Amino acid sequence: MTSTPLTYWDYVKLDTIQALQSGRQTDCYDEVMFIAVHQHFEFWFAQVIRDLREIIRRFRLTPPEVASGTALLHRCNVEFALATQGFEVMKTLTRESFLAFRGALQHTSGLQSVQLTVIELLVGRTAEQLYHHLIAGPGMRDFLAQYGGPEGLLAQVLREVGQTGNLRQNYDRLAPTTAPDQLLALERELVTLDRQLLDWRRHHAETAARVLGRDFSESAGTVGNTHSCRDNLDIGKRHTRRYFADLEARGASSSTPEMPSQETTR
Repeated sequence: MTSTPLTYWDYVKLDTIQALQSGRQTDCYDEVMFIAVHQHFEFWFAQVIRDLREIIRRFRLTPPEVASGTALLHRCNVEFALATQGFEVMKTLTRESFLAFRGALQHTSGLQSVQLTVIELLVGRTAEQLYHHLIAGPGMRDFLAQYGGPEGLLAQVLREVGQTGNLRQNYDRLAPTTAPDQLLALERELVTLDRQLLDWRRHHAETAARVLGRDFSESAGTVGNTHSCRDNLDIGKRHTRRYFADLEARGASSSTPEMPSQETTR
């Protein structure tokens, strides 16, 4: 505590937030919105990562805190659904407006979101299932130089998961000894998270196709290789995994986050 009264604007770092779109590359009006939506994605991804780590910690306690971990997983699903709503804003971007600043993005691409990959690693993706090396080009070379390698963030997260287990591994360990009602509630939230992860890249591709129109299939992706935008995003979609499809197949229906429903969260 300090003697200086705490204000709302200092507490939430309002001045910093207002300056976050200062890195725009053009004078195009819509570029600020484009930056803000992607920052919105990353803000929520950071919170989802924080929650997933806490959920795993609670599941590893003796005795495991299954009920509180499941409640936090529900919150995590609401957060992910909120992040996904950003695509609804992106869909209002016209092709002409996007093309006015797209060239200035150079090798910048949503496929470089390391936080989305960290989420998947915490949920169940393995080192062998990482696909970034399949997208050749400057953008992915930059990504792997920044986050790959033995001391990079991805390796750090994989070492962390080696010690704590991922969400799938912790579920498998808990399932045989968890009360049926608690297990069913947990499985519903796991299926919801699984569906949202599966849908994320689909929404990404659908939004790009809607905004770019014919350029979606014809022009190179901003990741900076010779593949088209469609090809780059299809690689990501093809390598997206289902981590809890078996639970859904045997009847664990997904729960609905307590928020206004959006097409992008289904």
